[in-house]
Amino acid sequence: GQGTFDFVFPKINEVAIHRKKSEGYYVRGTYTKETLEISKTAMDLRNMGFKFISLEPVVTKDKIGITKEDLPKLKMEYEKLAKEYVESQKEEKWKFFHFNLDLEAGPCVQKRVNGCGAGVEYIAVSPNGDIFPCHQFDGIKETKLGDIFTGITNKKLQGKFRRANYLFNKEECKDCWARFYCSGGCLANNYNMNEDILKPYQIGCEIQKMRIEAALYVQYKSMKLSPFRTSA
Repeated sequence: GQGTFDFVFPKINEVAIHRKKSEGYYVRGTYTKETLEISKTAMDLRNMGFKFISLEPVVTKDKIGITKEDLPKLKMEYEKLAKEYVESQKEEKWKFFHFNLDLEAGPCVQKRVNGCGAGVEYIAVSPNGDIFPCHQFDGIKETKLGDIFTGITNKKLQGKFRRANYLFNKEECKDCWARFYCSGGCLANNYNMNEDILKPYQIGCEIQKMRIEAALYVQYKSMKLSPFRTSA
């Protein structure tokens, strides 16, 4: 195979231009063990003219997956990006998704302790009509809740998802300082990496903490630059 950047970029750019006024887009990238330089990636996208950018780690057991050994490098990258982000705001406003932290009007307590709602408040329907807890579970037979013809029939599994959505049902989350910012993490990531929706994916937890720390830094610096502003 070969790279797809030259083919894809003009099309993404066209969508971004079309949605510029409504601010209804995010350019999203996925980084791997081989592409940990997220500060450069984010700033390159910003310099290409994109104003709404998000970068997510790949979640896989494959060799390109993020490991514990990669975390120090990632931490430095998020810290570097936070500093460059703050400095670049003086020139032109843009948004990095994981730095969007509202310290005054964020989610209510109920939402913070109940996660994403997968399997309870949110479901995914496959093309053949099968119902799954969310799109990331689509095709995993043991997580099928039912189908559009008979409804949700696997009540036991739905009950497990209901319990897993509640933050304090996850042992690792009870004493974590970041628990009210991430609400227990992604259940699909937990399942894919640990085969247990109640067991948080630890690498994901560490990356989430890095993001929150960087976002708090951005908020602090933003308030110093503009005292009446509380979200970057």
